[in-house]
Amino acid sequence: MKIEQALKTGMKTWLSGIVLAGILTVTGCGRVAEDTVTVGSKDFTEQFIVAEIMAQLIEGRTDLNVRRRTNLGGTMICHSAMIRGDIDLYAEYTGTALTSILDGEVIADPRRVYEEVKQAYAREYNAVWLEPFGFNNTYAITVRDAFAAEHDARRVSDLEPMANALDAGFTAEFAVREDGYPGLKEAYGFAFRSTRDMDASLMYRAVAREQVDVISAFATDGRIAAYNLRVLEDDRGFFPPYYAAPVARADVLERYPHVAEILNALAGLIDNETMQRLNREVDEDGRDPVVVAREFLVAEELIEAD
Repeated sequence: MKIEQALKTGMKTWLSGIVLAGILTVTGCGRVAEDTVTVGSKDFTEQFIVAEIMAQLIEGRTDLNVRRRTNLGGTMICHSAMIRGDIDLYAEYTGTALTSILDGEVIADPRRVYEEVKQAYAREYNAVWLEPFGFNNTYAITVRDAFAAEHDARRVSDLEPMANALDAGFTAEFAVREDGYPGLKEAYGFAFRSTRDMDASLMYRAVAREQVDVISAFATDGRIAAYNLRVLEDDRGFFPPYYAAPVARADVLERYPHVAEILNALAGLIDNETMQRLNREVDEDGRDPVVVAREFLVAEELIEAD
C-alpha cells in the first residue's frame, strides 16, 4: 500500500509539473516587465490568503506590478517554480523546508529550524527566507470531538489500542513524507487499519461525516472548530515546527531591496488564531481570499482602504 501510494503521489507530482510548465509557457510567452514581481502559492486556502496579503502589500507600498501564480500545486512544484524563476516568491513552512526540501532531521526548536533552512537556502538555492508571519501551521492528528470524548483520547498515543480498527484520511503529501505518516508510524509504533488519499478540502467533511476516523489536519485551519473536531496532543513531539515565512529569490531582492523590508512588516503579525479566522472566512463563509487579505491589511494599517 505504501509503495502504491508513493507511486501514485509521484505520478501526480510529475503530471502537475508538466501541467505547470505548460501553463507558464502559454501564459508567460510575452516578456515580463522588469518592474514586475511574481507571487506564487501552493494549492490550499491558507496559501491563497497569504499570497494575496503579500501581493497586495507590495502593490500598496511600491510602484511594482505584481503577477499572481497561485494554486500551483504542492511543495516541490512551488519550490521548483521559484528556483527556475517562474515565480519570484511564495510562502513556505520551516518544517516542510527542513524535511521535504533539505531532507533534514526533525528539529523541535523553532528558531533553530528557521536558521537551518535560512542558511541552507542561501547556500544551495540562492534564496532568502524573510521573517516568519507568526503562525505555526503544524500537522495535527485530529478526530471528531465526540469520538475523543467517547474514547478518552487526548493524545496521539491514546489511539494505539484501537488503531488497527481506525480508518484515516490523509493528504497525498502527508501519506508519503517522512514528517508525515511514515515517520508518525515509526515514532508512535502503530498503524491505522487503512488510509485514504484525500484532498485537503475534503478531509474535514469526511471525518465529520464519519467516513474516516482520523485526519492529518492543519493547526491553523478554521474547519477544525467549524466541524467540532479535536486536535490530539503530539505527546512524543514528532512534528517539527511549521512557521510560515516569505521565501524569495535572492536576485529579486537585490533588484528590489525594498520588497524585503515591506514583507518583513508582516513579521509576527499573524498568529494561529488570526490565521484560523482568515481561513474560516474563506472556507466556511465563502468569502474571496482577495477581499479577506485586503481587509486584514487595512485593519493592520499596512495599506490604505479604497
